[in-house]
Amino acid sequence: MTIGEEIMQILSIAHELSGLQAGDFEALRAVAEQVQGWAEKLESKIQALLEHHEVTKPYAQTYLGGKIAEWFRSLFEVHNVEQFLHKQMHIAAEHVRAGVPNEIVLALVPRWIEFFLEEAEPALGYEEARRLALILIRVLNLTAIVMVATYDMLIRRTILRETGFSETLLKRLQTQNLEEIVKEMESEQKKSQQV
Repeated sequence: MTIGEEIMQILSIAHELSGLQAGDFEALRAVAEQVQGWAEKLESKIQALLEHHEVTKPYAQTYLGGKIAEWFRSLFEVHNVEQFLHKQMHIAAEHVRAGVPNEIVLALVPRWIEFFLEEAEPALGYEEARRLALILIRVLNLTAIVMVATYDMLIRRTILRETGFSETLLKRLQTQNLEEIVKEMESEQKKSQQV
């Protein structure tokens, strides 16, 4: 599969499974003026959350390319979904370069919703805040799927280029090593339960 075909497959699967609805970005654009002023406050909360934990601290400045507020604002400015998703793919490439792990992207999705609701409920009322939160869940799921799948694709393609392996050989090696890795994981789990 060419890289272009793989990109199209990622976008297609992400769009299909995210639950995105036709009017979602239109609904976000309609409230852009009201919510975009919260971008810096939400950025501070996300950065504080990352900086609070020793393991995530190194990513406080590299998550979303260090442009957290700008990224939040972009969610409310989407006119072309495909262009927006291509931007998310570029962010994933930056995450690969900076070593930002996918678990950070995935773990922060519900926190974005939580922090958004903290601002939205007093400003927009309970019903409108909940309606927008449901839309944001779909949009953030879409962006997370695209980022994680792109991250995986970039790592896999890098390994293939650097080693000269074929996709078939890489899959065979993964399968051969999987049993050993699972045993190591089980051993580590047993050790942690004994402590």
